[in-house]
Amino acid sequence: MSSNTLPNNLSVVSLYGIDDLTPHHCGYCNENGSVSTGMSSDSLRIEHYQKLIDRGWRRSGTYIYKPVMNVTCCPLYTIKCDALSFQLRKSQKNTLKSVRKYLEKGEKKKESLGKKETENSNTTTTELSNIKNHYIQDRIKQTQNTHAKKVMAFFLDKKLNTADFKSKSPNELLNIPKLKAKHKRLFFKLLNLKEKNQINTFSDILGCLKRKMPKPDADSIENYLTICQNPLNKLELKLVRSYPPSNEFENSLTEEHQIYTKYQMKIHKDSEYECSLHQFKRFLCNSPLLAESYNGPLSNINNTDILQRSDIQHDLIGNVSALGYGSFHQQYILNGKIIAVGVIDILDHCVSSVYFFYDPDYQFLNMGTYSALREIEFVRQLSKIDPNIKWYYLGFYAHSCRKMRYKGFFHPSYLLCPEMFTWHPIEYCVPLLNLKKYCRLALNENENNQSANTEDQSKIDNIDNVNIKIRLERNRTRNMKFKDLRNYLSPDHANEFIHMIRGYCNLFGKSVSDEIIIKF
Repeated sequence: MSSNTLPNNLSVVSLYGIDDLTPHHCGYCNENGSVSTGMSSDSLRIEHYQKLIDRGWRRSGTYIYKPVMNVTCCPLYTIKCDALSFQLRKSQKNTLKSVRKYLEKGEKKKESLGKKETENSNTTTTELSNIKNHYIQDRIKQTQNTHAKKVMAFFLDKKLNTADFKSKSPNELLNIPKLKAKHKRLFFKLLNLKEKNQINTFSDILGCLKRKMPKPDADSIENYLTICQNPLNKLELKLVRSYPPSNEFENSLTEEHQIYTKYQMKIHKDSEYECSLHQFKRFLCNSPLLAESYNGPLSNINNTDILQRSDIQHDLIGNVSALGYGSFHQQYILNGKIIAVGVIDILDHCVSSVYFFYDPDYQFLNMGTYSALREIEFVRQLSKIDPNIKWYYLGFYAHSCRKMRYKGFFHPSYLLCPEMFTWHPIEYCVPLLNLKKYCRLALNENENNQSANTEDQSKIDNIDNVNIKIRLERNRTRNMKFKDLRNYLSPDHANEFIHMIRGYCNLFGKSVSDEIIIKF
């Protein structure tokens, strides 16, 4: 075996057992039924991790895992939101308004809002499955007990006598003495549609009417995040690189850890021992992502460059002490004190949410939902620098866990099919998941979905050219292709290696398998 030197910016992973289906404790259902496949990595290229999360993988520190979907107790579907097409829901607007009132005037909402984990847990499955009709549903609600509804109901009467239209006015026909001009216009518009036999149901009417949509910026998230110039409370966002750790991150590490400990003990009932600094670093600070492994538009940009960009809304993107691809902590600083931290990865196509924790004293601000909205807005600002970044990944969606369904309320959102690795609108997935907690979301293999690499959908059989890194004595290593390593293995050992490597490669996909290095 000859030794050769490889560049330092390659993806290297250490595999665990491919056949280990031992169930572990599940944080969603609190049972011992969680089953996943895992590996560790000290170096992972940005584009490789993007491809891995698009195949259902997720990282926790330097540990990267993928649920065994057809076995695990709570199947976890990767979920992403199209940040550029994001549409605010009423409850999300209320959250932004509440935060704005607190910042500008110090007003606190009487009813506690700060329960991201449960605030939408009482929302019914029917509501979630009807997200695609939310505009129509809003209009139906708006027209209840109004003259507009009476006009619509009039034209849905099967006993309607059109002969009366020539002899009576709309006021007389509707028995409304004072009918507004806009309702008269609606009356004659529906009359025209009725004569063409285009309306038979209430939904037909709403579908035919040309609704005046709000201006793009009138109902946007940016509009709700705008704060007056001299607020009573000042909230700033600061982005610091967590790995490799920047000076700004190191200087705020103790303050972050104190908030994390307080959050975990109060919200998740962890013991103080479970919240040690070592555990905090391992879980939320260490990362395998190689910051300089992707040469995109964010690679050589700094705070000065951003300040000179007129298209960037600086009050929304926050204080960017460092920017680029890789792992970051987004700090929420209220009146000079950190009150919350969003742990995020910036990849070549998305911002991926890793974790979020906050000071429970500010639970009334509904920090969980607020942070997700700020991270969506962050994606929208980043896309002005790198147009390839348009997605916000919310981690895993567990439909079988009611408290996690809030992730489906960031519209439009998509779930990853665990078999075809294609993306599907969540409103079309919910009826399937209501019937069965694990299911294939792509209805057929020939489905016209361009979101997946067809090459990566193919099964991998030949692993001869997979890159292998072997540890030897005296801290030496050797790199080779698997076909060369096989010459030094007994038949039994060779079969074990083949089974494990082939299994992982099929979970990686071909493009990652061709480039990644497996270390033994």
